[in-house]
Amino acid sequence: MLVRLHIENFALIESADIELGPGLNIITGETGAGKSILIGALQSILGAPVTADAIRSGAESCVVEGLFEFDEAAPEAQFLEQLDSPLEDGQLILRREIRSGRSRAFVNGALVPQRKLREIGSVLADLHGQHEHQSLLQPDLHGRFVDESGGLTSQVESVAAAFADHTECQRRWQSLRDEHETLTREEELRGFQLQEIRQLAPEAGEEDDLEREIKVLSNLAALSDGAIELCESLYEGPSSLFDQLGQARKKLLDLASTDPQLQPGADDLEQTLFRVEDVAARLRDYAGGLTADPHRLELARERLDALQRLLRKYGPTVEDMLGFAQQLEQAETRAGDLERDLEQAQTSRDQSLQVFTSQCLALSAARRSAGNALVGAVEEALSELGMPHSTFVVDIERIEADEGLIEDGDGRYRAGPTGIDDIQFLISANAGESPRPLARIASGGEISRIMLALKQIIAERDRVSVLVFDEIDAGISGKVAAAVGRRLELLAGSHQVIAITHLPQIASRANQHFSVRKREIEGRTITEIVPLEEQGQRSDEIAHLLGGETVSPAARRHAEEMLK
Repeated sequence: MLVRLHIENFALIESADIELGPGLNIITGETGAGKSILIGALQSILGAPVTADAIRSGAESCVVEGLFEFDEAAPEAQFLEQLDSPLEDGQLILRREIRSGRSRAFVNGALVPQRKLREIGSVLADLHGQHEHQSLLQPDLHGRFVDESGGLTSQVESVAAAFADHTECQRRWQSLRDEHETLTREEELRGFQLQEIRQLAPEAGEEDDLEREIKVLSNLAALSDGAIELCESLYEGPSSLFDQLGQARKKLLDLASTDPQLQPGADDLEQTLFRVEDVAARLRDYAGGLTADPHRLELARERLDALQRLLRKYGPTVEDMLGFAQQLEQAETRAGDLERDLEQAQTSRDQSLQVFTSQCLALSAARRSAGNALVGAVEEALSELGMPHSTFVVDIERIEADEGLIEDGDGRYRAGPTGIDDIQFLISANAGESPRPLARIASGGEISRIMLALKQIIAERDRVSVLVFDEIDAGISGKVAAAVGRRLELLAGSHQVIAITHLPQIASRANQHFSVRKREIEGRTITEIVPLEEQGQRSDEIAHLLGGETVSPAARRHAEEMLK
């Protein structure tokens, strides 16, 4: 429940701390005293839009803060957990700061977007009356009232789960079908590409080997002549390097016989002679092994041309082409497996649709039964609440669509996570009028009374624990007002109820009573919220509601009797 509401510089409220309690919290006050300001402040922490106009004249900012307390096992705790806003020691603090040109929202001290505050607010409280938060004016929410009144929440959750399962099965089937169509469409091209690569059978590094071979075969004469010439200059010629090095070594040995320090040089020259001889032998063998082969040269060139042609298509390297061929082979294998996977996916999709269809139709039948029961209960309540000629209709329809998910009888119908039904409340407030949508004909007071009737019917199943009724007494008096008071009192047995009223029949049933008053201090008008804690204070307030500005002894006695 909402335990505390703190307000600073909001419109005419300079500063206020309101300690609310369980049960029925009544707010009374003269017209224009600022009761709507109090509701506006509460709306701000529930995520409603707030402009800089809300800031009290002369102040730089305004602040509204609400402290909510819950049992850790309360349904709200689970919903808040899902919204990533868990309770801290069973408490939740919502705060709104409004400055010129901008607004900030906080949940338990953490800065959050206004959208998050609005999501949390929809879990915590429901505001009804001549204000923005009127869930009865949103047809999309009417189905929720029917489901909650009929105890169908678990069925709705099952339908949502079945829809999610079918959506996933449909997505998988569609994905496999798209993949199958793509592979089938590319089958001929894929086969041609794979045949080209397999027929050539390229090997890693082959391009470099072929280029090297072609270069050698194209230059055999130059290579042979050059090798022979080098061999002669190194070893076999008359003034070969081998002979010159031999003579140098001999001279160095003669010198080393005189100075042994030169012996290592002679040894090095000996090793050099061996190396020169070895190089010359390899050159001789190389030249002897070179044999002209025009046919092999032609084959190598043709092979390189074929390889480079495929590399331009599937390269740029042989490794890339081999990787592409592997992908083609995998696609071939996948195309074969897809037939089986697609058949299994279609079976799963059809089965999930059967489950979803069955659950949708069962929920639809249960909703019609719940809707009929709700109509009777609401009309009975409205009669007691001063709307005896009202006709309340729960209009449950199905929307036909050529590609609708659900097939029933001769038609196909649109369906989604909430089922197959399009639900809307219609009402005729006066005899002889045709029922029409609530948003088009119902006044604020009528909306509040309809909501009061609905909330009492579904009180035990309703997840929202704080209900706010603004001007619920519009256009009523006498015994109807007394009936509204009794129903609010009954509703307050399972919810925290905050109600603004002008009627003593309602105010006298309060568990906590607050008076909103306007007064002038140092030339400025302020609004105060005064808790009426003593019996005398409450009887005076109710006597004012009974008798106007001047309270007679009879009005005071009447007020005391009402309180008793």
